[in-house]
Amino acid sequence: MSQPFFSKRHFISLMISGCMTVSAQLSGRDNLTVSLLTVDPGEELYASFEHSALRVKDSLEGHDWVFNYGMFDFNAPGFYANFARGRMDYILGVQRYEHFLNIYAVEGRAIYEQVLLLDSLQKKFITDFLYNNARPENRHYRYHFFLDNCATRIRDLVEQTFDNIEWPPSAQSPTYRELVYDCTRNHPWGRFAIDIALGLPTDQKTGTWEQMFLPGYLAKAFAQATSNGQPIAGEMHPALIPADPLVVRPSAVTPMMVGCLLLALALLFCFVQKGARIFDFTLFFVTGWTGVLVCFLWFFTDHTNTHGNLNLIWALPTHTVMAFFLLSKKHNGFVRKYFLATAVISVLLLASRTFLPQHMNTALIPVHIALALRAFLTSRTLSVDQQPK
Repeated sequence: MSQPFFSKRHFISLMISGCMTVSAQLSGRDNLTVSLLTVDPGEELYASFEHSALRVKDSLEGHDWVFNYGMFDFNAPGFYANFARGRMDYILGVQRYEHFLNIYAVEGRAIYEQVLLLDSLQKKFITDFLYNNARPENRHYRYHFFLDNCATRIRDLVEQTFDNIEWPPSAQSPTYRELVYDCTRNHPWGRFAIDIALGLPTDQKTGTWEQMFLPGYLAKAFAQATSNGQPIAGEMHPALIPADPLVVRPSAVTPMMVGCLLLALALLFCFVQKGARIFDFTLFFVTGWTGVLVCFLWFFTDHTNTHGNLNLIWALPTHTVMAFFLLSKKHNGFVRKYFLATAVISVLLLASRTFLPQHMNTALIPVHIALALRAFLTSRTLSVDQQPK
């Protein structure tokens, strides 16, 4: 599930040239202000997880830069192939603060700021680090949604900057999947796709440190964190309140609605034979290719959070082949037993879904019932068709 925080036009705003010149002017000055910027969620699925960046302002020289770990290049060779295989490189970009504000003003997304309470040595350390990291030879990093993104990079830098930092305890221990669910409440199809693609690592419980992969949780932790008993950041205040705030409306058609429609058709074809074979072929063929996708993400990519995916219990890749037998009236005993086993597996999965270590999307319940029903009736029909007349 790679979740890019910025689109192509954000990448175009990279201003690496001039960054090196500004570095020499800013390093170690007491007139510097370093602050955390947190951007509200956007309309697209990738933007629903908010965004984090660091602002470095020099009130004496008039320089005001934003260091942004959430940039990527759509034009990079093999972009889509690398994205699918979990080999996505993100970039630390530098852009003018006013340009950063303008981007989100257009999108209707608010921005909030927290000034980091740094002494002069800490300011020098953090600015030297950022400018060195923004050099062309250093600015790329291998993106990981949970472990290495625009928020975790800032968290890790702040841990290097402050001594004896103490993060606030977490009142709850939600799983990564639950945290993602909270961010994607207006994207039911995004939730559905995430639940299909992501495996057991996504159901691990998290503490404060792990939760900071999300910008909103990062900002909350900064507001309460201390270093040697002293706060590390000031209070959060709005840096941008758009005149026309973005309102994200969820999709009118949900996965549950489609799943219930699928189940209704499965029941209909129990009484109507015309078209039943085509329906069964489509149902099992698509299910099989879902399993092929799950296998690909698990075994043939660098995505670690797609490993151990229990969706393979019902989305059997072998369905892609076995579905073709449903188009014929003549079958052997193996085909009958295969679909009978499929029905049993689907029923057992339905009975045990609340006890599984991996969360299954609720929209899959009618899908599993449809698979169990059609597989069982198919095995019975094939058995009857083989009886001598």
